[in-house]
Amino acid sequence: MNAKDYSISSRAHQLWEAEGKPDGNAQRHWQLAARLISGQKDQQDQKPRQDQDKHVDQDKRVDKGGQKRSTDPSEVKGPPEPEQPDQT
Repeated sequence: MNAKDYSISSRAHQLWEAEGKPDGNAQRHWQLAARLISGQKDQQDQKPRQDQDKHVDQDKRVDKGGQKRSTDPSEVKGPPEPEQPDQT
């Protein structure tokens, strides 16, 4: 049994147990497990790109001193705003 078949077999067994170990569903569990494993492989193939995108996004939130910048406007530090004149 190759690694792919072993992964599918293990996942099919998990599905079978999760459904209460019903009889007569081995083929359905195998096919579902194969689709799930295939989908996980597709997601893993895409992860490096997503991780790189996250890295870029995180870099944008770091100031020149290496400190993380807040993305929450309420946490912005700077000079206080001037008081507004009373308009009554």
